[in-house]
Amino acid sequence: MRKNISIGLLTAWVVLCPILLKAQEIGKGSDDTKPIEERILYSHQNSLSATLHTQGLGLGFQIGRIRSIYKLTEWEFGLYTLRSRKQIKMVGTVQFGARPYVYGKLNEVLVIRGGYGQQRRLYGRPYWGGVELRWHYAAGVSLAIMKPYYYSVKVMQPVGDGTFKKVEAYQPFDSVASWIEIIGRAPFKEGLNTLHVAPGGYLKGGLVFDFSIQKTRAQAIETGVVLECFPTGLSLMADPKNLSKDPRQCLFFTFYLSYHWGRRFNNNY
Repeated sequence: MRKNISIGLLTAWVVLCPILLKAQEIGKGSDDTKPIEERILYSHQNSLSATLHTQGLGLGFQIGRIRSIYKLTEWEFGLYTLRSRKQIKMVGTVQFGARPYVYGKLNEVLVIRGGYGQQRRLYGRPYWGGVELRWHYAAGVSLAIMKPYYYSVKVMQPVGDGTFKKVEAYQPFDSVASWIEIIGRAPFKEGLNTLHVAPGGYLKGGLVFDFSIQKTRAQAIETGVVLECFPTGLSLMADPKNLSKDPRQCLFFTFYLSYHWGRRFNNNY
């Protein structure tokens, strides 16, 4: 008898436990107990972004979850160019119509970022519309892809009878004898076979100005700062006045301005 009762209780527990847990999850996610002005209409927000920062440009994608009217969590991914603030484009005088180049540039750098962050509301949107202000912070990992920067130069090539003739060649900066011999920048494909990578990480903080007109559309401007670190260093530019100086830079501090556009929606499973 006791054995049958135990089996019955165990069976009831196995059947009811998933139902109770599911009911608890539904209860936690419900906004019914909150004031009307604090209830969220949509639970998800995905957006694209275009970024202008002090050392390049970027494109990004954000996958967000709206936790409440005060908080949004999101995963962010992006591709960003990174260049030296010291670089200046020059036009060669050896050949008319040649591509402009940057004297002293060592590598072209593309940074891939992936991270997690939150947005916290600082100032809500008035009932008649306007702009909502949010504080945004995020952290994540970075991977820098470096492609050597090649120059198109005039070099002396032996003909075979003791004489030389000038021909065009593609060389990195440390092989260029003099800037006088530079024609211009080499084609982009030069250096693709000698790519290097450097892992790193970043911290980001900024302000988000949300001016979305429709509740299902996300439109915002974001501005802030990024601190990025690559422990092995990135070589962007050489110092022409001191070529023996180590060109590697580990820390990068940049200001950015981004435009976000996307949509808000509910996942109905």
